[in-house]
Amino acid sequence: MNRKMLMMLLVLMTAVMMVFTAGCSKQDSPVVAKVGDRSITLNQIDGFFIRQGFRFVSAEMELEAKKALVDSLVNQNLLIIGAFEHNLDNQDEVLKVVEGEKVKFLLEVLFDEKILSKAVPSEAELKDWYVRMGEELKASHIITDTEEKAQDILQKLKEGAVFEELAVEFSIDPSAKRNQGDLGWFTWGTMVDNFQKAAFQMQPGEISAPVKTEHGYHIIKVTDRRDIEHRPSYAEYKDVIRTMITERRKQTLMREYAEELKKQYPITVKKETCQFVLNKLEFLYPDTISGRPRWRNNVDPAQLDIAEKALALGQYEGGQLTLGQYLSNLRRVPPDKRPDFDKYDSLSEVIFQMSFMDILQIEAISLGMENNDRYKEKMTRFKELAMADVMRNDSIPYNVELDEGEVQEYYDTHIEEFTTPLKFHLFEIQVADESEAKTYARTIKSETEFKRISGNATLRPGKKTTGGDLGLVQREQYPELFDLAANLKQGRIAGPIELARKYSVIWVKQKVEPVQQDFNLVKSKIIDQLTRQKGDAMYSQWIDEMKKRISIEVYDDVIANSIDEEKYVQPDTTEAEVG
Repeated sequence: MNRKMLMMLLVLMTAVMMVFTAGCSKQDSPVVAKVGDRSITLNQIDGFFIRQGFRFVSAEMELEAKKALVDSLVNQNLLIIGAFEHNLDNQDEVLKVVEGEKVKFLLEVLFDEKILSKAVPSEAELKDWYVRMGEELKASHIITDTEEKAQDILQKLKEGAVFEELAVEFSIDPSAKRNQGDLGWFTWGTMVDNFQKAAFQMQPGEISAPVKTEHGYHIIKVTDRRDIEHRPSYAEYKDVIRTMITERRKQTLMREYAEELKKQYPITVKKETCQFVLNKLEFLYPDTISGRPRWRNNVDPAQLDIAEKALALGQYEGGQLTLGQYLSNLRRVPPDKRPDFDKYDSLSEVIFQMSFMDILQIEAISLGMENNDRYKEKMTRFKELAMADVMRNDSIPYNVELDEGEVQEYYDTHIEEFTTPLKFHLFEIQVADESEAKTYARTIKSETEFKRISGNATLRPGKKTTGGDLGLVQREQYPELFDLAANLKQGRIAGPIELARKYSVIWVKQKVEPVQQDFNLVKSKIIDQLTRQKGDAMYSQWIDEMKKRISIEVYDDVIANSIDEEKYVQPDTTEAEVG
């Protein structure tokens, strides 16, 4: 697989990865709450914050967030219990939604088994990574697309050629023409694995043999290395390192797995279909196909009938890609990456990319993922969430009835919600010198003069080109300027007023009085708001009634003990211990 095709596939695989949940569930995860006979585990709590990318700044914030999430999950479990009581587990709407998600969960379990389970680092690996991050290197590189070219360059270096000159002449790194291959300073974890493994074993002045990575073949020259004096403690940085290692390993494992699947599900390009397309193109564009190769890689689907679109273009074990599907997906492939229909190897690569999701599904089924306990657990969990959603929105008895008087009363007692605020259209001159501002306030007599001076003198960013125009100003935008304008008539000047060690003078171009919206224009908005409020109140009442008859236990000590307070402690010295 060539490098360009590989990078395109990685983009696709990254998109696939986005549908996967973060982290495998742990059957022995501590229980943080029980709702009836249902348990909420610490793994559920931590998993949520990991997936959302939460970063807490203190142990107190983490504790409060976890408690709030537990409260939310308690209510969710009450909804699930209520849904079972209403037999929603057999409702057609729920069953259809669950059926539609089967493929997603099959792929999640496949991902867990093939990728994620192998990507999470051990404690020893985290500590080793942290130690390695204690120094940084300064290096340059020359990168080529073949090992043979790299060896030729290495020989030139041995014969006395200048590294920087060869980088400019031969490196396929686009930035080499500008920086002569200089990568600057970098730490462990910022370069791809093979590159950094080789580089950090080298001493200043050494030049490496060709190092292969997914980007090509590198010749590395280390020019300097030094210790990092100030860095976070291991406890503070541990979670960041874990995420960094896990994400890097995911990418590597996914790339390797894609290569494995490519061999396991080889694409057979149907040459007769390709020839049909080429004949079709020659018929449609007889004067251009030989002279304009671009017509050999695409055809307008509108020129094909149903039977032609159904022709198999690529086949693999368990599936195929039709000509119509290929053309539909082709719009996602950059024009310069679209192979001609007689370039079978390149065509095979693109067909594999387009068929990747289907191949993953076939592989998951062939491996028996439908009988996997994790798959069954995920399906059960999703079904319960679907039931809870139906219960919350459709099954709790909401008896929301509003009369005209109730709507009118809300309008009369909340009139400020339906009244546009007072606004002033202001121009401003902002300068650093108070005496200069006083001079402007005393001498300017017209709006035209004010705008001209502001266009030359004002210091407020972006306002010179507009002559100091601040637009229609509400009080929350510029409270001091608004209050200054409140006592002025239209066409008057005021100031100066000190704001952040600068001095502002304003011109009031216009005063826009508050406008009360007509009741009939906002009536539907009020009805929606009152209906929602009453619905929320009835939901809260339903939750309270469920809590009276369903036993609930929340283990605050388990939640508190799950927090690693060390990572929030600021180190007293610059020396960081790992052991």
